Amino acid sequence: MIFSRSSQYAIQALILLASEPAGNPVLCRTLASRLDLPLPYLGKLMQELSRQGIVASTRGRQGGYTLLKASDQVSLMEVVTLIGGERATKECFLGFKECLDQTACAMHCNWRPVKERLFTLLREQSLAKLVEAVKLGRCQLGTLDLDDLARL
Repeated sequence: MIFSRSSQYAIQALILLASEPAGNPVLCRTLASRLDLPLPYLGKLMQELSRQGIVASTRGRQGGYTLLKASDQVSLMEVVTLIGGERATKECFLGFKECLDQTACAMHCNWRPVKERLFTLLREQSLAKLVEAVKLGRCQLGTLDLDDLARL
């Protein structure tokens, strides 16, 4: 399963938000710039995350986005399903609308256990774990360079 671009962008933005001190709002244009993401696209995603109760949006000079939940309470599975809807969990390896036991594709028997392990991994991965991995330099976040990482 490959995640939608929307899910990828949302996860990147949330990791960056989670790396900020609690209550420190970040403008969408700052997120887009630091992650090298298209601002209009990210803006729509951030609005959706706000509607879904993952982030808070504040207007004004000191405005921006902040996480509403603690970063250790937001799993990647939650983000993927909020952005992709139920489709994210029902998508077929071969591209059919649904791939269930009742409507199985030719790859279903092989893909189902892999997909279940993937969903378990996504449920176990919190934003806090990913922020820690980025801070320790075990992985990268977008196009952030070493100077950017030092600020996290």
